[in-house]
Amino acid sequence: MQAVDNNTGGLFFLDAPGGTGKTFVISLILATIRSRCDIALALASSGIAATLLDGGRTAHSALKLPLNLNTIDTPTCNISRSSAMGKLLMQCKLIVWDEHNGT
Repeated sequence: MQAVDNNTGGLFFLDAPGGTGKTFVISLILATIRSRCDIALALASSGIAATLLDGGRTAHSALKLPLNLNTIDTPTCNISRSSAMGKLLMQCKLIVWDEHNGT
């Protein structure tokens, strides 16, 4: 929360065995930031994981990521700064990406 409060940014990795409360902790952090009227995006690699988070979406859908990276030389997000999603990302205080597949 300090990184959000101080606008310092950062990349954090939460790893623990199943059933230990990772989704609960993520949900609590998302709710805390949203209760301050700040924007927090909840993304996941799979649709099932996305349904477990309030307002969760798949990362490939939200960020317009290509589904098959093997067919693209330089995979990129297809989001312009002037689009609604581009503006939302610039205002966002936190992006959570749940269930990273490690590839």
